[in-house]
Amino acid sequence: MCDTIAGTLSVSNDVIADIAGYAAMSCYGVVGMAEQEQGAGAVRILPSDRLRKGVLVSSEDGRLVLDLHIVLEAGVNMKSVCENLSSSVAFTCAEIAQLDPANLKIAIHIDALKSRA
Repeated sequence: MCDTIAGTLSVSNDVIADIAGYAAMSCYGVVGMAEQEQGAGAVRILPSDRLRKGVLVSSEDGRLVLDLHIVLEAGVNMKSVCENLSSSVAFTCAEIAQLDPANLKIAIHIDALKSRA
């Protein structure tokens, strides 16, 4: 059985970025997390152990803001994928990091499209 223990939970921005990155990668249509290469104007897909580089965690007006930079599969419905991605990241952050979804703002940036083949 699980007992509730009184106290507070403190989660670092890097951990939140990892949670959001892994939640994003489990969504249909998401090929990978993206990182802008300095000065090149090119985007590269991050390996699974560096997903946090595709997530910017900040705060705005007392809310936690997650900026997700993603690469989508070409041909998917972008609106549907983004809605699913947003709800999946919010749910996962609420479950794992105990973040209040009402105080969470998720901004999705589609940096590239790529075919899986």
